Amino acid sequence: MGYKTIVVLTEWIPFGKNHMAEFINRITLKEFQKRKKYFTGTENRDIKNKAIFEIAKYKTTVSIIDFIPETSVKFTANIGNKDVFIYIDYLGRCLYSSEIIEPKNITIDQLSFIIPDLILDSSRIMSYLITSSQRYILETLYGDIKLYKHITILTENDVEDIKEISKVIGMIKRIVKLSEGLIVFGEYGIYISSSNIEKFERFVYYYSFIRSITGVSKDLFFKLNTIASKLESISGLLENVDIKDISKVRAELSKIDRELSVIEMAYNYLNEIIEVLNSLYPPNFGDFDLYLLEEVDTKMKLERLKYRMLEIKNLLECNEKLATSLTRLLTTLSEDFEREIANQLAKNTKYQVALGEAMEVLEVGIFGVYALEAVHILLYTSGKEEILDHIKFLSFPLEFWIILLTIILGICVGTFMIKYKKMKVLKS
Repeated sequence: MGYKTIVVLTEWIPFGKNHMAEFINRITLKEFQKRKKYFTGTENRDIKNKAIFEIAKYKTTVSIIDFIPETSVKFTANIGNKDVFIYIDYLGRCLYSSEIIEPKNITIDQLSFIIPDLILDSSRIMSYLITSSQRYILETLYGDIKLYKHITILTENDVEDIKEISKVIGMIKRIVKLSEGLIVFGEYGIYISSSNIEKFERFVYYYSFIRSITGVSKDLFFKLNTIASKLESISGLLENVDIKDISKVRAELSKIDRELSVIEMAYNYLNEIIEVLNSLYPPNFGDFDLYLLEEVDTKMKLERLKYRMLEIKNLLECNEKLATSLTRLLTTLSEDFEREIANQLAKNTKYQVALGEAMEVLEVGIFGVYALEAVHILLYTSGKEEILDHIKFLSFPLEFWIILLTIILGICVGTFMIKYKKMKVLKS
């Protein structure tokens, strides 16, 4: 018989109880008739009666082990040709467990290759199982794939070199020696070596969840600090903003506003979970599990989480206020730019209208000059120009009246043609 090693990944999914209840119902096929699009059939006799999720070219056979409606579900899912046990409850606690049986001791180097693949595969399968709205929350907080999960390694193997364990659980912070074995606590995981690893099940179930939500609280704090830096950069940019940067800044503020909304929602869910854990501590476990929880100062860790949540709340409120004030400032600047552009357009319009009217007067005058020149040429070529000097009307020579009438007629014709052309342009 080989040596057994179990790798357990624990994460907290930042969803509320209603989201988790809907997720559990969907996984357990309670909503199968309403949501047939999530499932597809198969001709394979061995799995034709099981739920098969097929999304984005990713297929996995889900076999339900046990579930309590709207509370928790235990099932196995095939990941990389290997069945992985998954437990999810309404608190958002999610555990992925994979058992590795080798005829000889599995090395730390081998685990250092297995664990990253398991983290990526578990993140992908969870991304495919959740709804699009839930996926949006995770992608906003962590990007395409959530990489951080608390790692627990339970093995029947003896520990040969404790320093090597840091390759899979990070920098070693504490070592607890027990009669039943050894527990090594690292930066992002724990390593348990014992001949009876099943004895540590409740401890892993509870403690790894606390470490997971602690990691999420750090992620939220880091995310808020990153947003605060972005807001400071935007604030400096708005002091000498150019009109061409307005759209870019507005898009950035809109993105930050969406991120803050998701962070606020995750904060409220997380704060509720921490209050529940604090109010129900210590859990209803046996003496051995309670002893382990006491050894690692679990109560103090829960108290620290409460203070961290206060820090997150204050930072969240500061960021929201700054984002709101910057949005208002950007709106004011946009209105000023729009007003300035409108005033400039009005001035340009007035200038163009005045210029157009002057051109119309000039064109009308040119028509009169053309008409006068045409009459003069006609009289000159007819040879009757001298006779007109002897004919008078109202004490003015007839030539005077011809010139006057010609000018008036030319102006009238020019005015009519200009108005006709303008009306034709406006109609088109």
